[in-house]
Amino acid sequence: MNFTIRGFRLHISFFFLAALTFLLLTDRDGVALYGLLAAMIHESGHLLAMLLLRTPPAELRLCPFGIEIVKRESRANHYIEDAVISLAGPCANAVACAVFLSLGQGENVFFAANFLLAVLNLLPIEPLDGGQTLFAFLCLRHPLETAGKVIEVVSFFTLLPLSVLGFVVLFRSQHNFSLLLAACYMMALLMLKKGRCYQA
Repeated sequence: MNFTIRGFRLHISFFFLAALTFLLLTDRDGVALYGLLAAMIHESGHLLAMLLLRTPPAELRLCPFGIEIVKRESRANHYIEDAVISLAGPCANAVACAVFLSLGQGENVFFAANFLLAVLNLLPIEPLDGGQTLFAFLCLRHPLETAGKVIEVVSFFTLLPLSVLGFVVLFRSQHNFSLLLAACYMMALLMLKKGRCYQA
C-alpha cells in the first residue's frame, strides 16, 4: 500500500502488516507491543533529527525487515549530519530508559525493550545505526569505496562472535534462540544491503 501526503510517501508492505498482526495476536504477555512502541520511539528519534537538520524524509517504508527512512535529496559530504541522524534513534531509546529509571521502573519490560534496541542498534554492523555512524566517520577521512569495505569487514567480525554466542546460549538453554535469531536477522540485513537510505 502506498500513500502520498504533501510529497511525503508512505509505503506499507503486506508482509509487514501480516507479521505485525501475527505478533499482536499471539503476544499474550504484551512483549511484542512493548517492542513495537520502543521501535516507534527509535524511529521518532531519527525523524526528529532529520527535521531539526532540515532534511525531511521523502519516504517511509514499513517492510518485513524493518523500517526504512528514505532521504529527500543527495547529502554527499554531509557525514556529520548523517552520523547525528543515525545516533538519534538509539539516543531516543536511551532517553526513554532514563525516564523509566528515574521513575524506579528499571525492571519494566518497556525499559528492557528500549535498552536492548539501543544497544543492538549501536553495534558497528551495516546497516544498523552503529554501522551507519562508523561509515559516516570513515568517509570523513577515507574514500567512499574504502569506507564501504572497512564497514563490511567490521560488520562480519562483529557478527561472527555474536552468532557463535547465540549457538552457545541455545545449546545450554535448549530453548533460548533470541540471540541467534538476532544475529541471523542482522546477517540477512547485511547481505541484502537494506541500510537506511539517508546514508551517502
